[in-house]
Amino acid sequence: MKFYLHLSFIIVFTLLSAAFISAKEYRVPVINAVRADEEIAVDGYLNESVWQGEGYSALIQKEPIEGAEPTEKTSVWIAYNEQGIFVAAKCYYSDSSTCTGGIARRDEMVQSDWFWFWIDPNKSGHSAFGFAVNPDGSIIDRKLYQDIYFDDSWDGVWEGAAKKHGDGWTVEIFIPFNQLRFSKKDEYVMGVNFERYILYKAEEDYFTMVPDTETGFVSKFGLLTGITGIEPPARFYILPYVMGKASYLSEGQESPFYDDKKYTGNAGVDLKYGVTGDLTMDLTVNPDFGQAEVDPAEINLSAFETYYDEKRTFFIEGSDIFRFGDNPTGGVWGCYWTEPDLFYSRRIGREPKGSVNHTGFVDRPEQTSILGAAKMSGQIGDYALGHISAVTDREYARIDSSGTIFEEEIEPRTYYGILRSSTEFNEGNQGLGFLATAITRDLRTQDLSQVNNRNAFVFGLDGWSFLNKERDWGVMGKVAYSHVNGTEERILNLQQEPAHYYQSPDFEYVSLDSTRTSLSGYLARFAVRKTRGNLGFQSALGIISPGFETNDVGFTSVTNLINMHVASGYDWFEPTNWFREANLWLMTSRNYDFDGRKLFEQYYATTYISFLNYWSISSHLQITPDGLDLHDTRGGPAIAYHGYKATYFSLSTDTRKKFRLTGSIVYNFANDGGYNRDFGLEFTYNPSPSIKLTFSADLNKMLTYQQWVANIPDSSAASTYYTNYVFSDLDQQVTSGTIRLDWGFTPQLSLQMYVQPYIAVGSYSSFKRLTEGGTYEFEAYDYQGPNPDFNFKSFKANIVLRWEYRPGSLIYLVWTHNRLNYDNPGVYDLGNDIQSLLDEDADNIFLIKLAYLFTIY
Repeated sequence: MKFYLHLSFIIVFTLLSAAFISAKEYRVPVINAVRADEEIAVDGYLNESVWQGEGYSALIQKEPIEGAEPTEKTSVWIAYNEQGIFVAAKCYYSDSSTCTGGIARRDEMVQSDWFWFWIDPNKSGHSAFGFAVNPDGSIIDRKLYQDIYFDDSWDGVWEGAAKKHGDGWTVEIFIPFNQLRFSKKDEYVMGVNFERYILYKAEEDYFTMVPDTETGFVSKFGLLTGITGIEPPARFYILPYVMGKASYLSEGQESPFYDDKKYTGNAGVDLKYGVTGDLTMDLTVNPDFGQAEVDPAEINLSAFETYYDEKRTFFIEGSDIFRFGDNPTGGVWGCYWTEPDLFYSRRIGREPKGSVNHTGFVDRPEQTSILGAAKMSGQIGDYALGHISAVTDREYARIDSSGTIFEEEIEPRTYYGILRSSTEFNEGNQGLGFLATAITRDLRTQDLSQVNNRNAFVFGLDGWSFLNKERDWGVMGKVAYSHVNGTEERILNLQQEPAHYYQSPDFEYVSLDSTRTSLSGYLARFAVRKTRGNLGFQSALGIISPGFETNDVGFTSVTNLINMHVASGYDWFEPTNWFREANLWLMTSRNYDFDGRKLFEQYYATTYISFLNYWSISSHLQITPDGLDLHDTRGGPAIAYHGYKATYFSLSTDTRKKFRLTGSIVYNFANDGGYNRDFGLEFTYNPSPSIKLTFSADLNKMLTYQQWVANIPDSSAASTYYTNYVFSDLDQQVTSGTIRLDWGFTPQLSLQMYVQPYIAVGSYSSFKRLTEGGTYEFEAYDYQGPNPDFNFKSFKANIVLRWEYRPGSLIYLVWTHNRLNYDNPGVYDLGNDIQSLLDEDADNIFLIKLAYLFTIY
């Protein structure tokens, strides 16, 4: 209770203190655009007459000396015509040999000099588009949202070119108006910013420089004036694709459905239509949701599902508008708050969930087919709007039972609907939004009704507010409610899933109910954060009720949680005689369940130092006392765990150099003698401006005396609710690495390679049973179940050749290689494990995809 009182006092004090902080005015820089009456060739040569006048050169240095004059001159010009906006810049050097270029695929932040141009066409103060070109013509584009966040999945259709000269380099950019979303006006005043980055000096020079002690980016943009007589253009694009795939799979399977050589093809079309100047609709028919990069290998011994990032183009483009809870205050730390996702797009097209009830050979589809999907995104007046509708098809498993072949439905037809809207008001100092999801399934079989909810609905509200004009403090909050329904069997199963565990015998707040046909729950989190100045502070309180459920189209792994934290620290942004910047933060947090039991507590310190030579170090120390775990017994009673201390240290060398190194050490040691040691090393080398090679290796050694093995009913085990909760010691070792090659032949043609070897070996010993719930008391147990030892070996490789042969039109050539081996469980022998993996047959998949962008108008 004292902790609650202290937390409340700190939050109230910090909110009241904001009232005494005065605001000050900013100087807003202005640049004027000139109408171009001549044709401008975007070739990097600034020959046109609009570039011959005096450009804008009053940039301000942000790094390495904030507020200083730039060390090199930069001149910037902006022009426009009926089709779009032209940007030109001349980047001078006192020593032209220091100009650094690099060739890489689009959106790859190659180690080089850069020129960035950002534009907020509606002068919204929160949303913008960014375009970057380097001296060799490589390009990056991204969307900015919520003032401070960026999304580099957006790929616009625009042009950029650069040329090197004796005294520097020049850049030209053309941004068609049909790539920018804005409303019609007689005269346009747009928000803009631009930056020059000089690699060898690590220097950043801005049109509008935001000090490190302040928050915001888009809201601080300068003004672009002079654009008149422009009609927001209509936008209608058609992007058809064709794809061919050849699969050469490992031999050895006896199934009549197995074919080690498969040749398939596909075709589809995406349409993009500008409903208004600010609103765009995307439609897709027979979408290509193939992934260009494989998911990483891992061994998961927890009760929870693994979270994988989205890699499918349709969902990652414009995904920023669907993010729930993001806001311009910058948010707060997690601190063992397990954040549920209200929308997790990988649920759409998931692996079929149903099982097969017949014996024999089975052929299951790996994913659910998406019949069609539509997405609406953009702005309606002051409101941002995003909507996705998708329909997935029924999926069937083929079964060969004693020579009789038939099909069994394993996934129902499903509709997914997601709606998101948000707005800002009071000059961008407050914001409010909502996110709603709805899923409905056509369940035709009893088996599918037992593993799928018939309907699932989630509705959430999120908002934030700065507490004064100067934005010194921010408060933020979000709440959400979920409701699912289905058969009694389904809801009974849902209550027993790892996210809920209603069957836990010592859980008093809720209990298992076999008559339920629905389940509801809620989420709430509120936080305060100091957003300006060197002295930092943040605090949050979050609650997830036991019945909260979003896994139909979201991701929830933990419920029954009350989380709180307080953190404070100091950031040194001004360089001293021995470092460029540094910080030191302290934090404490606690977790409780709905029965009021304290589950977790931590005391945490972290620091970061960037030295004058651009090397840096970071470290943290975490002290955690004894606690209580609700999930280790997989639905049984809570179990105590011993406290532990966790340490981390990393060192990074100068990121400007061709050869960079990052090393890290993690050493966690528990009070019962267990430990977790991790050593990581990453090398990055640029042998030429167009090639980047990255190699990383990680060695992990873990010993735990509390690894769950099985739950075995036992009528004599009264103290543990007539179940033996079997645990053991686990000695686990994981060796993994990655190799990445990025090779840019031209800014439009590039090759990427990704290789990941992975070996995880675990040996179980000293089996024991929990003797009493809520304790760490065990006694020896004669376990007669299957051997849980494992030796999981994986080798994954992925090579992608990408050619953007015209803006928006692509050819992909992809090779994916995969091999797995499970020999010698429980025995770690690196040489033998590598040899076993190399001896294993491999799966090889080759794919070619061609897409052509038609601009209708």
